[in-house]
Amino acid sequence: MLNQMAKKHSRGFTLIELMIVVAIIGILAAVSIPAYQDYTIKAKLVEAISLSTPARTAIGLACSEGTLSVSSTNLNMGLSIATAYNGKYTTSVTAQGLSATSATVTIALKAIGSGILATDTIVYTATCSIDTGTTWAISGTGANIAEYLPKV
Repeated sequence: MLNQMAKKHSRGFTLIELMIVVAIIGILAAVSIPAYQDYTIKAKLVEAISLSTPARTAIGLACSEGTLSVSSTNLNMGLSIATAYNGKYTTSVTAQGLSATSATVTIALKAIGSGILATDTIVYTATCSIDTGTTWAISGTGANIAEYLPKV
């Protein structure tokens, strides 16, 4: 009798044990899939940030040389036209002087998953100072863009 009970018990998992495992896997998937999607969107935005590097460098240089002005644009600062800076997730990068002490770099994005729309932008705002050099702030336009912006 004891051998029969041992054989019956060692046949496999019970239905409740399998249901518990499936429930745990379901909970883990429900938490990890949205986090993974956010991570992939942030990773794709690296392209846009990289493409904006020449524009941010040109603004920093114009700031340190004292040549930054309202008329400062991509072409005035030795950059290509805005649409020349494009990629799989980036439409254009536009540098624009706002004054002798401030400028912006606007990155127009293409749609990325469900988080970033084709109308969304990332905007770097530069502030020039003799004491601190060029400091940057980052913002964006779009409903969900704030959660994907990199740190400055």
